[in-house]
This record gives sequence, structure tokens and C-alpha cells, in this order.
Amino acid sequence: MNWMLRLYPARWRQRYGEEFGTVLAGQRASPGLVLDVLAGAIDAHLHPQIQLFQSQPTKGDTMTLAMLLRCAAGGPKLSPQDKKIARSVTIWSALAIAALEIGLTKTFRGAPAVLALVYWSAPALSLIYEQTAYLRQRSWRTQAFVLGGGLSAMYAFMLAVCMVKL
Repeated sequence: MNWMLRLYPARWRQRYGEEFGTVLAGQRASPGLVLDVLAGAIDAHLHPQIQLFQSQPTKGDTMTLAMLLRCAAGGPKLSPQDKKIARSVTIWSALAIAALEIGLTKTFRGAPAVLALVYWSAPALSLIYEQTAYLRQRSWRTQAFVLGGGLSAMYAFMLAVCMVKL
């Protein structure tokens, strides 16, 4: 499992690699673990928070402690304006997806692609809200990549499930 460490940036590996390798060595390989590590690697690339002067951990300053502190804080803090924008985008997205589902269901009743869209809509709205809220400070390219890639991957998965189901 230590091969997955190479997915992380070099400075991250220098700082946390030994500790994370120990944590990985104690885990049983599973698809969920691989997805967690991949998501962590993407986050480490998108949010490089390690400074040059922090290249060596100090006593008590570990990856685990840093992760716990970030989780305890509830993640990034959003302003009321950011929350309002994220809610509005999510509501309008829900209305657009619902209209699309109704139109496609009437036209292509029972088609796997339409069923996949129906199953895809709930997790898609969650992803839309999260990305709208938390990626606002990132470039539009990063936002488009993360949101487009996430929505596409989720739809492909739901379509595969619907194809197998039939």
C-alpha cells in the first residue's frame, strides 16, 4: 500500500510520509481505502499548506493532529454570502435536473441513461453544493475540473449500475 504515497506532493511526503506509511501499513487494502488515499492526494495538491520552514515535524505536530484539528474546526469557514450563493446554485441546479429528468423520462421511459440520471441527481446536488461553497477561492479551471470530473464519474458509475441491473 505504500506505493500510494507517491501520489502525494514531495513536500507533503517529506513532512508526513513516514507517519502516513505506518498508518497505511496497518490498514487492510480495500476500494474505500484506495479512494480515501486518492482523495487525500488530490486535496494535498489542491491545498498545499506546508510551508518551507515546516519541512520537519516538531514534537506533537503530526499529520494526525493536524487532520483532527481541521475536522474539529468544521472545515473551511464560509461567510453568509458564500452560503447563500451555494444554496442558490444548488436550488437552481435541482430545478434544472428535475426538469431534465421529467422531460427525458416522458420521452425515453425506462432507458438506462435516464435511470442513471435519476439516481445520480441526489449525490450530484451534494457535490454541486460542496464545490460551490468550498472551491469559490480557486480558479475557474480548478472548479470546472473538480465539479465536471466528479459529476461525470458519478454519472458513469450510475450508468454502469443501471446497465448491469437490466
